[in-house]
Amino acid sequence: MNRRRGVPSDRSLRKRASRGTLPEKLPLVHVTAVWTANEIVKSGKFQTSACGVFKRDLLYFFVLRPAYRAKDGGTKSHQINRFPVVFVVSPEAVPNPHHVYPFDTGGAVNGAFARQADPFIPLEDYELEPTHAAGAGHVGWAFGTAQAYFDGQLRADLLDGVPEFETITRGYNDIARMGRAGSNQHDKRASAIEIAANHDVDVKGNVLLAILPKQYLETPSGPNAGFIKLLEDHGIDTRVYDWQPNTMPDEFQDEIAAITRSWLKDMGYL
Repeated sequence: MNRRRGVPSDRSLRKRASRGTLPEKLPLVHVTAVWTANEIVKSGKFQTSACGVFKRDLLYFFVLRPAYRAKDGGTKSHQINRFPVVFVVSPEAVPNPHHVYPFDTGGAVNGAFARQADPFIPLEDYELEPTHAAGAGHVGWAFGTAQAYFDGQLRADLLDGVPEFETITRGYNDIARMGRAGSNQHDKRASAIEIAANHDVDVKGNVLLAILPKQYLETPSGPNAGFIKLLEDHGIDTRVYDWQPNTMPDEFQDEIAAITRSWLKDMGYL
């Protein structure tokens, strides 16, 4: 995806937000590998790291949705450290987002959406207002409900009344359709709202839920005893998915999504 170089962005997509349809602040989701999750819990912090897209230290979340594509995620492995852990985080952990985008910017710049994206539209033109309310307003406009957003189901009438020359809005629709179930190039990151923080986030008091491989919690008196106690000390609710060796990290996406959906529904977010 192209980048802006010294020319003001056309951010017409911001005007489409439907404010007031959903709560202004929705839970955030951070997906990482088992090894990194262990380090996060032990240190007690989600730490920013160098971002190759925006050339500064940032920390990334998605709104509500555990969208991910792991490095080598389509390759079988017996190493549990490669597999995903999901943290659901309170939106108050990021009081003032550094930026908000309607899709995964890393995936966009690395060409994940190139087959559908308008090649003339730069990444920066898709940026939403850097607020939680802007993310929620985008969900209200593009999906209508939090449940539809979680499932990647765009409104059927999304482009009704959108003129052909409003290319940013139409370009977003082309990318976001890749997030729909049944898309030939299905990729949930294509319509997962990205919120970036330019500061570290404490684990304690901010993490609402952790989803891990079940084997990681099966022996509370074993090598992971310290990790399990830290989860308890931090007051983190936990759920598990049925990890198996010699599987692919990306093949647990549906199971993890189902666990997250069930928890969000129980908590009244869906």
